[in-house]
Amino acid sequence: MKLLKKISPLLFTVLAMAGCGIYSFKGSIPDHLHDVELITFKNLTTEFAVETDIEEALNERMLKERLLSLSAKAEPDSHIEGKISSITDKPNSFDENENILEYRLEFRGEVIWYDHIREAEIFKKNFMVFGTYFSEDENATRSEAEKLVREDAYDETIEKLIDFIIESMTEEW
Repeated sequence: MKLLKKISPLLFTVLAMAGCGIYSFKGSIPDHLHDVELITFKNLTTEFAVETDIEEALNERMLKERLLSLSAKAEPDSHIEGKISSITDKPNSFDENENILEYRLEFRGEVIWYDHIREAEIFKKNFMVFGTYFSEDENATRSEAEKLVREDAYDETIEKLIDFIIESMTEEW
């Protein structure tokens, strides 16, 4: 009996983890959709190549998640498009002398998922995603491993945008 009490929690944990390993978001995608075309986002900012970076990250994530096939057809079942309307760097935190310690890099825009079979928007959502990075002065006080530069915040922000898109696609319909 004591052995069973010791094994039961372990067995439960293993089974729970195994169940999580096979979980997929595919079930929440509308059944009639089998592929998607990714249209390059419109870049309404002065940030060079952000639209390309978003497209590459979304393409990579879609292949990894296998939610829908990426369309090579002339007439895909659906498409995703969007726009980046603003990118701003704002002070986010200060020290006791009101020197900037950290900045917030913020992307704002809109993303649309359109269903060509039913000729309707599945969703049209505004987004605001952000990442943070340290000021040059703050980075100067940190080790190499602790430093956060604007490029780190840029990558984090794009990752959050892709997460937002995938979560929006996999909501229950």
